[in-house]
Amino acid sequence: MTVIVLAAGLSTRMGRNKLLLPCRGKSIIRSTVESILEYTERITVVTGFESDLIIKELSGLSITAVHADNYKKGQKESTLCGVEHTDDDFAVIPGDLPLITAEDFTGTEKMLLSHSISRAYHEGIPGHPVMFRREHREKLLSYPGTLKEYLASHDTGIYEGGIGCTFDIDTPERYSELLSRYEH
Repeated sequence: MTVIVLAAGLSTRMGRNKLLLPCRGKSIIRSTVESILEYTERITVVTGFESDLIIKELSGLSITAVHADNYKKGQKESTLCGVEHTDDDFAVIPGDLPLITAEDFTGTEKMLLSHSISRAYHEGIPGHPVMFRREHREKLLSYPGTLKEYLASHDTGIYEGGIGCTFDIDTPERYSELLSRYEH
């Protein structure tokens, strides 16, 4: 299983690069990737906006970095860039989930035993990781619609994960909540 970490976005709702903000003594992106490393060392980080800063922030970690030339077109383009660089089963996760755990990955992966796509949820809210068997690679790369539409048109196994599956950091308010509730 390769985990594709989306770290290419512009962070427009945050007003600055959210992935570089501090969280529990390190950056949000480093916290996220270190949690994934407890699950697997097969990690592809898709960069775009401020890619040099993201790569520098992840120095010393066992990752593969790829640059999404079309990152300004949105998350689908960055996701497809990551999918292009894998040839096995894969998971997709945004880089701003610093509370995600290895258990969220192993639980979601177990759902692939009976489904070709699986997704973590928390209290009924869809989250990450979203995992795909490799048979979806070419289908995703040629799919004309959104990733949300693709998921809706396929049987997806559901794993009830922890708060880290859905606690992304998109706004200053959400970042403040992270610091006040989870900094310690």
